[in-house]
Amino acid sequence: MLAGAPLYSARITSWLGGRLLAATVPIVAGRVTGKATQEVIEELSLTVPRFAAGAPGGDVQDWRPGKNAGHALARYGQTLDVTTIIESVVTGEIWETRIGRYQVKDWDDDDAGTVTVKAESLLARPRDDKLLSLTSPTGTLKSEARRLAPAGMGVSFDPKLVDRPCSPAMSWSRSRIENLQEIADAWPALLRVDAWGQIAFRAPLPEVPKPVVTLRDGEGGTLIAAPRSDSRGGVPNVVVATTGSSTTADVQGVAAITSGPMSINGDYGVVVKEWSSSLLENASQAQAAARTMLDNAARPAQAVPVRIAPDPRLEIDDPVAVIRGDETPLWGWVTAWDLPLTADGGDMRIDVGVSG
Repeated sequence: MLAGAPLYSARITSWLGGRLLAATVPIVAGRVTGKATQEVIEELSLTVPRFAAGAPGGDVQDWRPGKNAGHALARYGQTLDVTTIIESVVTGEIWETRIGRYQVKDWDDDDAGTVTVKAESLLARPRDDKLLSLTSPTGTLKSEARRLAPAGMGVSFDPKLVDRPCSPAMSWSRSRIENLQEIADAWPALLRVDAWGQIAFRAPLPEVPKPVVTLRDGEGGTLIAAPRSDSRGGVPNVVVATTGSSTTADVQGVAAITSGPMSINGDYGVVVKEWSSSLLENASQAQAAARTMLDNAARPAQAVPVRIAPDPRLEIDDPVAVIRGDETPLWGWVTAWDLPLTADGGDMRIDVGVSG
């Protein structure tokens, strides 16, 4: 159906706390972008007509916030809820996919009839909400993650993650998001935000992806292009994880790439990344943290920037297969994505990162 000519649109609602400010925000164009390596993974950009009805048959409104702190697009905590809608022109069936919640960061009136709005995923909240006083852990990884989250922000955990106590001898930094990332790295886990805007700790990705979506070209396919790129910058082939606690001696984990073109035994050389945390209390924890950090760093090194027909089902970390012509299928994970929100917004772009 995606390879055909479906009707494609987005529904955007605006909220301030639990109060609905606008059931429909009209848009001329819009995109949601995300990158796994960014601190605040996802961002939203919209172009909105200056004057338009909020819903079909509704009254015309001014969509420039101005000095109105209660306006649907103002930057005083307003949150935009984004859902894509795909309708089959053959059967009339409708599929809705929730994309995420985004906090308005800024707006700009171009004085030519449109307003540009930029917003960030709700991971911006723990980034901006610094701790006002230094504090030490009092519980486990899960309880500390909940305690460090900003007020009113939910936290979810993959059931595969095994909870364990935190060392009370350490102190958290004032940055909530750095503390949450340290918990994720030490667990090890992936720090993400889900479609409902809550913090999500997910289990590390497996060594071998099991594709949930196959992207192919040709008849019935949605793949448009899949050029190749590669980068050495910031890509280690050795990670050394150690404890930052003075009460725990000789805790160290070392993970290295020992085969393939990035092998420490080859011409690539040795590129070492060091990381330390007082949350590591034994060698097995340090080894797991080092291995996960090495995999996360190596995965985007060989990136395949893929252009496809818009597919809102795809998310960061989804395992996919890319098949182009008679080439050998490429398996990997989505490490970045760029999704248009309007029918004339062009192709969807994703990066498929392959480890090893």
